[in-house]
Amino acid sequence: MKEAWHKNDSKIYIIPQSLSESEVMNHKQIARKGTFICPYCKAKLIVKSGEVLGNFFSHQHGEGCEPSKLSEARYRKYEKQKKNDTPRHLQILALMNDELEVLSRVYPHLSISYGYLNSDFKKYIPDLALKINANKYAITILTNISNSTDSSIAKSIQQERIYYKSLGFDALFFIERNNLGVDTNGRSLVLWAAEREALSTQKADLHWVEFLSKLAPMNEQQKVLKLPNTELIVKSILYITPANEEIAIESFRVLEQKNATPARAYFLSEPYKLTFSKAFKLDNDSLTLSDLQIESEQQKQYAATFQRAKALYAEEQEKLMRSNQEREGVIRIKPESKIWKGYKENNKSNQVDFKNNSYKKATKNERMEMLRRTYNSNN
Repeated sequence: MKEAWHKNDSKIYIIPQSLSESEVMNHKQIARKGTFICPYCKAKLIVKSGEVLGNFFSHQHGEGCEPSKLSEARYRKYEKQKKNDTPRHLQILALMNDELEVLSRVYPHLSISYGYLNSDFKKYIPDLALKINANKYAITILTNISNSTDSSIAKSIQQERIYYKSLGFDALFFIERNNLGVDTNGRSLVLWAAEREALSTQKADLHWVEFLSKLAPMNEQQKVLKLPNTELIVKSILYITPANEEIAIESFRVLEQKNATPARAYFLSEPYKLTFSKAFKLDNDSLTLSDLQIESEQQKQYAATFQRAKALYAEEQEKLMRSNQEREGVIRIKPESKIWKGYKENNKSNQVDFKNNSYKKATKNERMEMLRRTYNSNN
């Protein structure tokens, strides 16, 4: 087993796998002196080490107790799940666990454990299990997305989310930022299928939905700001900064474009980095995973951008309308001018005919005789 109860520190201790030979010998020595006991049956544990199993704890005599065997089985399942993750995964996990342990000392109602130590999980096992009173989170860190693993990870995320929800846990997936890809428009993320499945709804997303709903109808925002034609459902994608930077969380608030291929999501504001200590602050027994003051400032910027774009859009529409009216006016004038020209030509011809008419040239007596003959012929 990898875990033991450290008697002096009064907490679960996970034996590191990167111990030097001298450090392994020291662990064996302090174990002999009674530092480590089984978290389940309270029996004294010793430390063993080998090439196949690595560093581990063992009961002194015979086989371990039944709960410790179940814990070992969960760990083997967990190892199988994480076999393709990069070495970076363990580093991120250790730092995240340490930060949440510090938080647990500040907030007594918060508890954190490695996923395989939680007996609730049997089918799938997260990296960490976090409980804040009634709110529970299953946290998973993804570092191994590629062309060859993407579809299988995406399918696994779907199944894990359903499974964790059945146990009363909200699933949180953190993705190593090396996977991030911004589209050529500079405002959209191009997503792996696994990234799309990892999208989640956080408190900041709900604040954005409320803000956008009050700002203007969604179809108006889509026209003015050229947003994707999608529903008003804001989600987050959570990234862990790459290895060459200080470890921090970076989240994007996005509108998912469900029918886009490859998958794409429009981000509403510029992302910002948060250290674990800032990201894991609590708000009414739930994680914030954001800085709400920064989010508020970004919403003000969004509103100002929208109003400027709206004024420009109205101006462009007015110009277009005037242009259309002028074009329609030209079309109306042309047939009228033809009709008028034809009318003038016909009138001129009639005037010539009238001038050349014999009645016009006749004398008064001749005109009277013409009228008389015309009258007699008609009657």
